[in-house]
Amino acid sequence: MFKRILVTGAGGPGALNLSRSLLMMRPKPWILAADASEHYVFLALGHERVLVPRASEGLAYIEAINRLIELHSIDFVMPNNSLEIRVLSEHREVLKTPVYLPQLSALDQANNKWLSYQSFERHGLPVPRTILLTDPDQLREAFVSLQGEDEERVWVRGAGIPGKGIGVASLPCRTVAQAQQWVEYWRGWGEMAASEYLPGENLTWMGLFKDGKVVTSQGRRRLAYVIAHVSPSGITGAPAISETISDAEVNRLGPAAVLALDPAYTGVAFVDMKGDAQGQPRITEVNAGRFGTTHFFYSAAGANFPEYLLRVACGEHLELPKENILPEGLVWIRTLDAGPVLTTREAIDAGQYPSLNDAVDRWPRVPQSLSDFSEFNEPFWPPKADSE
Repeated sequence: MFKRILVTGAGGPGALNLSRSLLMMRPKPWILAADASEHYVFLALGHERVLVPRASEGLAYIEAINRLIELHSIDFVMPNNSLEIRVLSEHREVLKTPVYLPQLSALDQANNKWLSYQSFERHGLPVPRTILLTDPDQLREAFVSLQGEDEERVWVRGAGIPGKGIGVASLPCRTVAQAQQWVEYWRGWGEMAASEYLPGENLTWMGLFKDGKVVTSQGRRRLAYVIAHVSPSGITGAPAISETISDAEVNRLGPAAVLALDPAYTGVAFVDMKGDAQGQPRITEVNAGRFGTTHFFYSAAGANFPEYLLRVACGEHLELPKENILPEGLVWIRTLDAGPVLTTREAIDAGQYPSLNDAVDRWPRVPQSLSDFSEFNEPFWPPKADSE
């Protein structure tokens, strides 16, 4: 087992939850927490913190990572953001320690939402109808095709084409004029797309793969988002309330979407889906090589995906359920500077709220320092029996 781990981008929320998951392992690994921000590095969880160049600096970043590997005897590197994942995957041959990341071709398809959409469509997977917008005439044609008689909203967003500075730039639009202003604001002709609006549930599936085979996986629904009111779409990418699900179609589409990008896919991935008007999930994107921001939900509930990845990467064969590794109906509740709470749909429906006296035993606290992990010898779920 790898004992000394370099976590990159360690001051960001996804990497913080990665570090929290690693520190729940027994025995705990030693963590070097690296970040490019002189401010966010203060948030990182690690035995030591260090500044590095930005991954966008390419070779300068890789050289700094290699120096840290040698200086601290690092035996594994774990990133959890798309930019660093791509750079480390591209330069894996010159890295002085292993990584467990997808191949560059899969990452480039996943990071380009238009390319991945085309791949899903070629493989016959359900996706929202989507049209790349090259000019105003095509935008008008897209509205005729996608909007329908009820003047339903059309989803206008960045096509995820790297290097364009647009990102997802999502806006639900009711008129061609609104959509055209949005595209022109971003100077996005040829780099933005229009998709049919899907009114159903926000769903996601996360899986760990080795050589195209699923090691284990879990699905969930996102019920609310942090500060959703600041986004015209109501979606911020930061779930506030999530609930585990056991859904056969989600479990089918998740791995199918990932393997459409690479039939021999290796690494972790999470797949976002949205329900259509009939409630059927359609694939919207694959996030390749990284755990979802709130994956500590699963670790706290007893399914530590970062630990599983480490064990698979060092050659262990894990006997885990290929799907639904957690029970359905677990609910993770959080918002800015509050939570998380791990509870169940059953407790919510019954109005069973914890008292302050048993809160320590029943509800997880977010670990903020290394000393917080001395107590975490087991997951938070199922809850301990009440103290006598």
